[in-house]
Amino acid sequence: MKSNKEVGHPDQRAVDDWFLYGPKNGEIENLVRELTLKRGVRLARVEDEIIAALGKLLTTT
Repeated sequence: MKSNKEVGHPDQRAVDDWFLYGPKNGEIENLVRELTLKRGVRLARVEDEIIAALGKLLTTT
């Protein structure tokens, strides 16, 4: 296990865990459920929108 000094970014562990356990903010799951199960949007489209939003953030950060 790496020490905090070896990690390099204060969110490194949270990011590593995010891929295993999902986001800590439950609102993300709520929004995905609302869009898919209640409004009929396909999950693939929701994922595409997430990717597009994150890609846009990368270009402006």
